[in-house]
Amino acid sequence: MSSQQINSWIKNKQICALCSIRGADHHGLCAGCHADLPWLLHYCRSCALPLPLSASPGSLCGHCIRQPPAFDRTLAAFEYDFPLSQLLPTIKYHRQPAQLGWLGRVLADYIRDRQDGDWPEVLVPVPMHTLSEFKRGFNQARLLTQVLGRSLHLPLAEPVRKVRRTPHQMALSLEDRCQNLQQAFAVHARPPRHLALVDDVMTTGTTVNTLAQALKAAGAERVDVWVLARTAEVR
Repeated sequence: MSSQQINSWIKNKQICALCSIRGADHHGLCAGCHADLPWLLHYCRSCALPLPLSASPGSLCGHCIRQPPAFDRTLAAFEYDFPLSQLLPTIKYHRQPAQLGWLGRVLADYIRDRQDGDWPEVLVPVPMHTLSEFKRGFNQARLLTQVLGRSLHLPLAEPVRKVRRTPHQMALSLEDRCQNLQQAFAVHARPPRHLALVDDVMTTGTTVNTLAQALKAAGAERVDVWVLARTAEVR
């Protein structure tokens, strides 16, 4: 640790989780790094796909107009861009889950400012297959959900499980993603009327859409999606 970092730590007790130089005053970040995050400002009100600056507030993307998803609304704090595009894979594949603490608190603030008043009864993390979770050592969606639950005073529930291990979605086309998840999830407990699915990144939305279909078939009436970051995926 440099002398500048040590002096910052002594003075402020905590340094910024991103720049490691300035004191943290925004849930683990300095004001500059907090402001420089790739905040998602213009997005589809259904799936949170980033939209052009010219889009009207509350617009829908073309895909959601043509084929409305099973979930009802998505809130995503960030576009999947630097530094999130480097930080989130590092969390998952290099076992650094502690970063989910400040990320979850920032996401909680974002949701608190934008939730429409009809709050979900529970938060449901996107499940991993048991073997995949054992291999990684944690489910990042569950850890993120725990931070959100504490910040927003909402309980965590897991009424759905992943019962079939599947290849990673990122290497597949949209059509193959849908086929990849067929019969991959099973609802084992009746879900509440209104819940929010929680995950770190949303790409095409295939996973959360499949989960929303299963949860609504089991009795849920409204399924929201809360994620840290949304990619600008071309469908």
